[in-house]
Amino acid sequence: MKRWIKLVLGGMTLSAALSSCKHEPMPGPQDPGIIDSGGVSLPIDTANPSFSNVILPIFIANCSGCHNDNLANDGYNFTTYEKIKAKKFFPGNPDDTKLYEAITDDDEADRMPQAPNPRLSSGQILLIRNWILQGAQNN
Repeated sequence: MKRWIKLVLGGMTLSAALSSCKHEPMPGPQDPGIIDSGGVSLPIDTANPSFSNVILPIFIANCSGCHNDNLANDGYNFTTYEKIKAKKFFPGNPDDTKLYEAITDDDEADRMPQAPNPRLSSGQILLIRNWILQGAQNN
């Protein structure tokens, strides 16, 4: 089945036929360039990940069970940008940011999320690191 699209550029109209194609599936969430969002894998900018589209969903899925408006364990709340940045947080320097230290700690008693919850994937950790490196913006 073919679909037609029409594109208008500077007064010029271009038409193109698109046909259904078969291709290899996109890489899974273990690839830091892909994030699984409700069963749909979306390509992302790993060097400058979006807070609202990439970083916040990681925190909501993995941290907000214990760090939310009702259970702000240790004073941490991972439900909004403002609440995440309210604690010891140094944009541009992940190694001095307590949040980053907690998700990369090798001591299971200190790392977050705590067992029996699984660790964040290396791709998720890379995204959070890069977000902090890029200034931890609310983008």
